[in-house]
Amino acid sequence: MLINNDFGTPVPVLFNCIKHHSGYVSEFIRSIDITCPDDLQLLKGAFNIIGSSQMDLYTGKLLPMQIAGEITSWLKTKELLNKSVYLSWLNTAKLKYREIKLSDGSVWVLLPGKTAGRHVHIHPGRYSRFTVRVRSETLKTAIAVLCFCNCHGKDHTNLKVINEARTELLDLSPVKEVSLQRGLGKMIGILSEILRKKGLTRS
Repeated sequence: MLINNDFGTPVPVLFNCIKHHSGYVSEFIRSIDITCPDDLQLLKGAFNIIGSSQMDLYTGKLLPMQIAGEITSWLKTKELLNKSVYLSWLNTAKLKYREIKLSDGSVWVLLPGKTAGRHVHIHPGRYSRFTVRVRSETLKTAIAVLCFCNCHGKDHTNLKVINEARTELLDLSPVKEVSLQRGLGKMIGILSEILRKKGLTRS
């Protein structure tokens, strides 16, 4: 599975799915075999893209193509899809970005895209419906733990296993505890449930 910032979404949309779409993240986890050097490089690439800040992760049912499609259709209807018109529209906003609500009630932020051919940069609105705010280290650790467990058939709720994944795949120090209701435990739970529902765990 290749990591890209558009997930095959239609131009001119720029959408960094590995940071902002839980369904994409679950598909990525399923695709990774940590015993394969090439897959380990992909995993490291994903961690680099996620970076070191906080982000908003969409947990709803709309696929990246559907999200991009709804936003593109709305912009087209409002005659805002043209690059210069779109950028001018953003520039007139007080905070230089706009928000749009999609069919499932989720709110998305529209920003200027800096990638050639993709001037509509989107990400989930902070604390909006079907969105969770997550620290980069938390998201990276959840991905590492589930990749580790998916490959080795281990229990992702086991603290020892969580710390094995942290040290082996992220070179991070062990954590003393993990709560299933918040932080890392909650994020592992969200992603593992998507994997389970989609049948994306390895047999």
